[in-house]
Amino acid sequence: MNALKVNRLRCILAIVFCTLLSVLVFLAVSDQLLSTPDAIVQEVGWKSFHMFTILANMFMGIAAAMCIPYAVDGLRYDNYHLPRWIVNVLFMATTGVALTFLIAVTVLSPMTSYYRMMLFSNNILFHTINPILSILLFIFINSDHRVSLKSSFIAVSPVVLYAVLYFVQVFLLGEDNGGWRDHYQIKEITQYIPLPLVVLGMILIDFAVAALLRIAHNRVHEKRKKETERYYQYSEAYAYPDIQSAVRALALANRENDQGGELIVPRRIMRMMENKYQSSLPMDELCRLYIDAYYQADGEINRER
Repeated sequence: MNALKVNRLRCILAIVFCTLLSVLVFLAVSDQLLSTPDAIVQEVGWKSFHMFTILANMFMGIAAAMCIPYAVDGLRYDNYHLPRWIVNVLFMATTGVALTFLIAVTVLSPMTSYYRMMLFSNNILFHTINPILSILLFIFINSDHRVSLKSSFIAVSPVVLYAVLYFVQVFLLGEDNGGWRDHYQIKEITQYIPLPLVVLGMILIDFAVAALLRIAHNRVHEKRKKETERYYQYSEAYAYPDIQSAVRALALANRENDQGGELIVPRRIMRMMENKYQSSLPMDELCRLYIDAYYQADGEINRER
């Protein structure tokens, strides 16, 4: 399968699964808001937003929805490409829900039951389906940029912020003074482990989760990048004598496929062509060449209409 077909498949999968994930998050949160408290979970209604699981899933749903317009444009231009800042937002959100999945499997399920934590009611969405879908999306579909080590530190920031909020609401204010109930039973844990070590342990676990996601994401990204570069270097569709001809052909093809006539300059693809032709032309000149050819084709299409 060539790079353009892979790109189209990624666009379709991104649209379908990002939409699905956003809808599932909405349904799960709505169900939690309308639920009644029981012996295990008392944070229902607006108190649902006291729980990290709810907040992490909501963040993930928003991050997934942000990818949909770019996937739609990717279908139009054969160039699914997310801005780096959105990939970093996805990294933060995916790290959060992956942490909830890990804690649910290793800590909460043994304390209650795997059925209760992973399959019962909306837990099947919060603790199982949404995290797994988020991880697969981040690694295999929305892997547009290499994630840096610096981004791994940013990825744990939601947990750090939540830890600060939890400390203020539970330890400083307390439930009797309008704060939160200690729904994660941190006070009981601190009878055996000092609070700073508890917080540090959670942050380190979250960083380890982020590191694993980063490694997997980057490996898929590098493999896809090499396959895409190989396509633009060896495909007969771009077998031209020089880069100028190749850029013009790319502009003409994109304008013909774009019924709306909205100009987007594919700098990333032209950079790959640059490597193929060993061109010394500066990128701004290639961009001007692309724009001129695009508008030339635009005029021809308008005359035909």
